[in-house]
Amino acid sequence: MALTLDPLNKRVTVPQSDLTLVSGTLYTMDTETYFRQNLMALMASEDYIWCKDAYTHNTTITIVGVTYARFIEMINGCTVEFSPDAQWTVLLEGSNNNIFDVQGSVLVQNQVQVIPTNSAGLIVAGGGGGLIQSINGFP
Repeated sequence: MALTLDPLNKRVTVPQSDLTLVSGTLYTMDTETYFRQNLMALMASEDYIWCKDAYTHNTTITIVGVTYARFIEMINGCTVEFSPDAQWTVLLEGSNNNIFDVQGSVLVQNQVQVIPTNSAGLIVAGGGGGLIQSINGFP
């Protein structure tokens, strides 16, 4: 099974089988190499090219000499659902994002626990080969 898009309901469905098993019922999802790139390829296909953009994407952004990490934001009423609806956990890695946002109606809340790794201080360290760290000592 692969990531799917229901254009009528503006819903992206992410199957557990595509995610990386850490142990037990804990999985990780790389929001850049898996989620964004697969969604981009799907939306560029003939079947979905007519759809409004589902997300915005910024790679690193430098503000006053500080390089902030990638940000992926779901837009235009698009939602994300993790499947199957069961008791398991997914850890979002690889970007700051709003995929976990239940209050903003981005995440379709079911039994899946979604854990973001966003950080207001998430930056790319200079000269560290892309090492991502946080400022002020907070992860």
